[in-house]
Amino acid sequence: MNDTLGGLPRAFTKMAGAGNDFLVFPGRVAVGPREAETIRRLCRRGTGVGADGVLFVSPSAEPGERTTVVLDYYNADGGPARFCANGSRCAARFARLKGMAGDELSLRTGWGVLEATVRPDGSVTLRLPEPVAAGTWLPTFDAEARLVEARAAHVGVGVPHLVVFCAAGVEVETLDVAALGPPLRRHPDLPEGANVNFVSTRGSSRLSVRSYERGVEGETLSCGSGVVAAAVAAAAERGETPPISVATRSGSALVVDFRLDGSLAREVTLTGEARLLFEGTLTEEAL
Repeated sequence: MNDTLGGLPRAFTKMAGAGNDFLVFPGRVAVGPREAETIRRLCRRGTGVGADGVLFVSPSAEPGERTTVVLDYYNADGGPARFCANGSRCAARFARLKGMAGDELSLRTGWGVLEATVRPDGSVTLRLPEPVAAGTWLPTFDAEARLVEARAAHVGVGVPHLVVFCAAGVEVETLDVAALGPPLRRHPDLPEGANVNFVSTRGSSRLSVRSYERGVEGETLSCGSGVVAAAVAAAAERGETPPISVATRSGSALVVDFRLDGSLAREVTLTGEARLLFEGTLTEEAL
């Protein structure tokens, strides 16, 4: 049997970070139209394996970088993305499990080099490569019901995010994210689009967040970079004090810590689970 299928390795690992799930492959793959179509087919739920995205993880080829691994990330639509926080945590644990690195490692991503710590319980802490700005404010579109506030924070965490706080008296669990997400995901002031994160504040440095992700074009159970964006916006706008615990749609919580310096969050870390779910081999029928 050929060890590749549609341009991707047949052997894969399924992992999940706080409900955000991924197909993980060792090595690097040059993703062209054929490989992008394979990614789309494999990520479809019901007819494929099902995932929010695909990770390619490999040791660095640079001399002297024995603790560095390279992460290439692709969304479920087959398109590349600079950064995925939950995916990066899963990649760090995958690299540790496969002997590519130890408990302390660096991840080379499209955004930059992240530092990671893999713990015995399977949780991973990421240290982000640069400060996160609290963001500019853009109008929202909720003329019908006033379910969310009239403005949203535009925050970059490797990829663009909109942070949308629920209106007074509205809980994030009650929102129709499938309806509210698409127009904001394609906000006219953001040519590249954005992930959209809807937030309820819970007091005592706690938030609840639901995320509509571009590239998936739907709600995911968690978005790690969106959680960071929400925590930074809540600290800057609402006075929440880090570390901030953020409950995601999956029920798992992620912890964001940082030092707020004016409108900048410095020394940002993200901690949460990175689960190894199963390993498998793709068959011809997967496509």
